[in-house]
Amino acid sequence: MNTALIVAAGSGTRAKLSKSKILYPINGKPLFMYSVDTFFGLGFDIVLVVSKDDYQEVRKYISDEVKLVIGGKTRSESVMLGLKSVITPYVYIHDAARPLVSKSVIADMEKALEYHDAVLLAEKITSALKKFENNKVISENRESYLLAQTPQAFLTEKIRYAHIRNDKSFDDDISLYQNFYPDDKIHVVINEENNIKVTYPEDILFVKQRLERDDDMRIGHSFDIHQLAENRKLILGGVEIPHDKGLLGHSDADVLLHVITEAMLGALALGDLGTYFPNTDQSIKDIDSSKILIYVYNMIREKGYEIGNIDATVYAELPKLNPHIQSIRDSIASKLHIQVDKISVKATTYEKMDAIGEKKAMAAEAVVMLKKVTL
Repeated sequence: MNTALIVAAGSGTRAKLSKSKILYPINGKPLFMYSVDTFFGLGFDIVLVVSKDDYQEVRKYISDEVKLVIGGKTRSESVMLGLKSVITPYVYIHDAARPLVSKSVIADMEKALEYHDAVLLAEKITSALKKFENNKVISENRESYLLAQTPQAFLTEKIRYAHIRNDKSFDDDISLYQNFYPDDKIHVVINEENNIKVTYPEDILFVKQRLERDDDMRIGHSFDIHQLAENRKLILGGVEIPHDKGLLGHSDADVLLHVITEAMLGALALGDLGTYFPNTDQSIKDIDSSKILIYVYNMIREKGYEIGNIDATVYAELPKLNPHIQSIRDSIASKLHIQVDKISVKATTYEKMDAIGEKKAMAAEAVVMLKKVTL
């Protein structure tokens, strides 16, 4: 188990806001909660260090699982106070002002901690690096320099010892650690993803735009099962499949199109198929499920979204569907006017178990990713 010690105790005066920058709302969520949610989603314990003035406001957003600590006059003092509440072997010290830190980078750091007691997250310098000295511009080898980021990760007892016994000023926790353990190797994880620290008003605008992009993609999922019955056509993906039985339902019972359609609705939280096509409506008895698919997709388009990709699976003992997969994909692509390579359709048996394995039913499930239409 690891702990994320998230420092959110600064005043943020350079951001020129009417309130602390860590409380600035983006998508209805204060800035500091993006870091909390990222680490919490990875199973971390959370210690959140905040200023006394922000304590009551922050408390409104967090659960009892988060340890809330009032910080000190300096960042170093705030970290030290937070470390007193850490009980896990390893701690990741992170600035709440870096809300874009990714789970993949944290995972890379976790692997590095298997072999090292201190890990620095950093980015490479890509611009030409110069030093101005004695009215001269001197070129430096940029390969020898890094821009430090957070989180910075440590063996808890070692960094806690360093903080408690420290009486000097250091620019970050890695510098403090190295002062106390000069013989230790600091492992560096290079971060190629944007992990900007919010400092100035323009930083807030950039982060706001990045975080609001999260809503550009929406994912929906659906599962459905239909009984097999005689004297019914077997329709899957809008394609008639030769078989001695078909699927039972109020419509043509195309279970594959049903799950794809309902997954689209689910992605935008628009309800289910029964909301729009109830089985009590006799006017749509035996309706072609392709019409249902197209109707719902037009709704999705009106909401400003299009299909990113579809991944669907059909569960059936018989007939063997692999010979028909390409025709099914082509059929769905033509109805939605999208490229066929955005559609995955797989078929599998149910290993002779339950109603599907006994050839009494067929089922399907689908995951649909929608993305915002860009002009």
